[in-house]
Amino acid sequence: MKHSPEFTDIIMSLDELVTACGQERQWVIELIEENIIEYDVPEREQFTGYQLTTVRRASRLSRDFDASVPAIGLIIELLDEVEQLRQLKRQLDRQAPIIEVDFDSLK
Repeated sequence: MKHSPEFTDIIMSLDELVTACGQERQWVIELIEENIIEYDVPEREQFTGYQLTTVRRASRLSRDFDASVPAIGLIIELLDEVEQLRQLKRQLDRQAPIIEVDFDSLK
């Protein structure tokens, strides 16, 4: 799992993660079971700022849309894919020249 440094400077336990997100412990465990929250060393149950951000994002989806945990997983996956596509488009826009065509002159 690869995360940017600003997300890995915070290390917290499961209980601290639950407290920080304001949700029930069982709900956070369901996120883990659905692989919405991933972490490197499961037996140590240590979480970073990246996982906290994911849990808070999941919490907002649950609250705003009354989404189930499996639905939250799908929504987050799709939102991440959209962001990756946007980043790819930005990269391609910087690399490729934009060609403008004057369609009126073609008539």
